Amino acid sequence: MLRLIMLLSRLTRKITLATVNTVLLMGVAIASPIGDIVESTGVGSLLRESTDKVEATVGEEIQLNDTAQTAKGRMLIKFLDEAELSLIEHSKVYIDKVYYDPDPSKSKMVMKMALGTARFASGRLGMVPKQNIDISTPTATIAVRGTDFTSTVDELGRSLVILLPDEYGNPSGEIVVSNQAGSVTLTQAYAATMVSSVATPPTQRVVIDNITPAIIDNMFIVQPPPEVEQAIDDQLADDGNVDMGALDADFLEFEELEKDIDDYNGGGETTRLDYDALGSDLLVDVLDVIEELVRTMAELEDVQEGSGSGDIILKGATWGYNKDSQYNVFREDGGIIFIRDVNGVIRLKFASGGSIRIETDVDGYSGVITADGGDDIGVFIKQD
Repeated sequence: MLRLIMLLSRLTRKITLATVNTVLLMGVAIASPIGDIVESTGVGSLLRESTDKVEATVGEEIQLNDTAQTAKGRMLIKFLDEAELSLIEHSKVYIDKVYYDPDPSKSKMVMKMALGTARFASGRLGMVPKQNIDISTPTATIAVRGTDFTSTVDELGRSLVILLPDEYGNPSGEIVVSNQAGSVTLTQAYAATMVSSVATPPTQRVVIDNITPAIIDNMFIVQPPPEVEQAIDDQLADDGNVDMGALDADFLEFEELEKDIDDYNGGGETTRLDYDALGSDLLVDVLDVIEELVRTMAELEDVQEGSGSGDIILKGATWGYNKDSQYNVFREDGGIIFIRDVNGVIRLKFASGGSIRIETDVDGYSGVITADGGDDIGVFIKQD
């Protein structure tokens, strides 16, 4: 009888321990939400460790280690501490750690802005010690204190950071942008700095005029505001001690730019291989910048006559990709092809020998492109 009681006692302890372990395992498996999506337009998603991909919809919960990303869409995330993270098109942010505690000294946030343009508003994190907040880009770390700012990152990791004003137009706080090469503190509304690589210090602080948060997008790093461009030029000209890598080149002194564009592309003909289907939406890299500089110098020679490739004279566009209209224009079989892949595909092909006029009125662009005068063939495209 005593032995039976002892066996039952051991069995009871095992069952109890098993139950406790099960509860603990369940506690680990069930992730607590740290925020949710409050706005979502277009195409966006969350990459999650437990699943392949979750569609970004309003009300979808955010969990630790989620990756928020957008394609042709935008997303606004609000965390439990009321901090907000907004992403525009073609952006990606890794949410490593977000922990909110009523005691600010115990709250933490770790986040990596990987690509595109993201805006961060600190919410109650403004009272959290700087050392508890780690927001980074591929080339810099951003220490924040009661702050609203944007970060724009391209595929090379180059990062443009802008401190935004509060609702009254005053600086929203203070941020320190740093890497292994140096640091810059931003304390004024629309103060900005660019970081080109981990081995290059942030540019000197500048204040950008005539902008609002709404117009800050991915193109800000491809075509920076004049103040930022000047800061980059100053950094390049400052001394030869700063290693800018591929960016450490003065293209204006590059003798090859004095050559005609025909010397580079075998007679000036742009082919289907030059068509970049992604170029209308994604950020360009350094090679695109170099190509643009080469093409611009060549265009200066015939600015009064339009742009030529072989015997065709273009006006209102250049051969290759056009940033303003987002048309790709190239030659094929002696004819000419126009392709625009933005909110639907426009593809026009004309045989050789025609005089073409294309009038386009779509969201984001309205203009006229002609080839050889535009007297024979007229095309009018309007998007409602």
